[in-house]
Amino acid sequence: MKKIHITETRNQINNLDTLPVFDRSLVDYKKYNHLIGHAGVTNSMAIQATRGCPYRCFYCDVYKTTLHHFRKSVDTIYDEVKMIADMGVRRIEFIDDIFNVKKKDFVEFFRRVSRDNLNLKFFFPTALKGDLLDKESIDAMMEGGSVGVNVSLESASPRMQKVMRKNLDIKKFRENLEYICKNYPEAVTTLNTMHGFPTETEEEAMMTLNFILSLKWVHFPYTHIVRIFPGTDLEKFALNHGVPRKVINESIDKSYHEVTPTLPFSKEFTEKYKLKFLKEYVLNKERLLKVLPIQMKHFTESELNQRYASYFPRKINGIKDVIKIAGIKENELKVDCLKENEVEIVDVDKKINSKFPTKIIKDNAFRILLINISTHFTSDRNVSEYDVLEPPLGLIALQSFLNRKYQENIRGLIIKSRVDFDSYEELNKIINDFNPDMIGVSAMTFHKDFFHEAISKIRESYDKPIVVGGPHPTTSYQEVLDDKNIDVCAIGEGENTLSEIVELLMNKKQFNYENLKKIPGIAFDEIKYPPNKKFASKKVEEKKINSSLYIV
Repeated sequence: MKKIHITETRNQINNLDTLPVFDRSLVDYKKYNHLIGHAGVTNSMAIQATRGCPYRCFYCDVYKTTLHHFRKSVDTIYDEVKMIADMGVRRIEFIDDIFNVKKKDFVEFFRRVSRDNLNLKFFFPTALKGDLLDKESIDAMMEGGSVGVNVSLESASPRMQKVMRKNLDIKKFRENLEYICKNYPEAVTTLNTMHGFPTETEEEAMMTLNFILSLKWVHFPYTHIVRIFPGTDLEKFALNHGVPRKVINESIDKSYHEVTPTLPFSKEFTEKYKLKFLKEYVLNKERLLKVLPIQMKHFTESELNQRYASYFPRKINGIKDVIKIAGIKENELKVDCLKENEVEIVDVDKKINSKFPTKIIKDNAFRILLINISTHFTSDRNVSEYDVLEPPLGLIALQSFLNRKYQENIRGLIIKSRVDFDSYEELNKIINDFNPDMIGVSAMTFHKDFFHEAISKIRESYDKPIVVGGPHPTTSYQEVLDDKNIDVCAIGEGENTLSEIVELLMNKKQFNYENLKKIPGIAFDEIKYPPNKKFASKKVEEKKINSSLYIV
């Protein structure tokens, strides 16, 4: 029987300028450079200029993980961008939930980039808020080098906009999108919509499809099938409107192009909807002849292959098949795809290390292993959703914070599934070689089954504290703590919470109820840790650390 104890809510860090610059040397960027990340491009670096979101869309759990919205100063954002540019990086992606909330800062940043001729290409994979844009901010953004302009509509139904609490000004949204397409044809626009909200009618779904069909030159429109994730207000809404929990759970780990049983209308309607969207817009010959040459200037063939493959339920041979299906002859396209060597970052490891030089660490330093479980193994052939393979910026932020606080007294290692280990055997070898004093694990809800399986495998040979954090543990800590292999859930923002857990263990204090309850922002099973019980740990023979395993 479990008894979950939740400590007091931790105050969010409101001055992001006080946080250390992400130490890019904590991961091996050479491993990631050729891999496609959130922005759909290779050889890029991600920046997070803000935390949280001021909006409360009912399908999203961001405001539960980071309650308030804070942003770094323009100076801090610009300095980090300039540092990255000086390393030879030309593609930068902002992974903020909404980067353009504050127009004044948004415009000022891009004007500084333009003034200093940084010659960068910017991408916004998590989307800008389309109705907050205007001509001034669009002009500044495009003149500053923005290429991947991503905006999210979700639904063109005014009723659904109110139901989901998005409350977009649809008219303003359309005007801004059309302004970009008309005046900045080099911009690669992405439009996100969602299909199948509980209570959504066929007529309302068609409003969204007709909205897409009425636009002329959007490069990558998407109709994502709604996923109902645990802990969201959408989950409550769905349950209140008759969607069985079992059906919700069955749908979570399906890919976004798969039809799920949570849909409020028939499978046949959705299949016809998707086919109409594919034939009349995605594969429209006139549109493709307009947008493909632009896309080919900005993306390599592998990048375009991944983007277009996501439209088809069956595997295709990338852009060449798309051209063939659309009835386009190769000689009708005047340009070739961007070459791989044109986006490569030369000597990226040397340039990163020059910005973040190696520090001396004590032999007896506290060892923490941070694991990102958000990419399935290559051998998991049953996984239909492609994974995002880019450095885990959240873990880099955590370790950067710990390194600044504990200096030579901490040794950190950050690893990611598929990239650093592609099997449980490889993972356990890393753990055995590194011999951590603590393991921290992060994962998204989509990968929750993989997350629990991995932790089970870790626990077979590892008997020290396992702390988990990120969106899934934050929103579903009760479910997560059903896993007896997990000791603590960090809820919400992690820097100060993890630091206090580390300090507890550094000082060799008892890992028990009395000490854990003093740490804000965590949840744990108090039955597992009665007041006078120490953390159960076997005596492990000290091992010599393989210095090739970690980057500091």
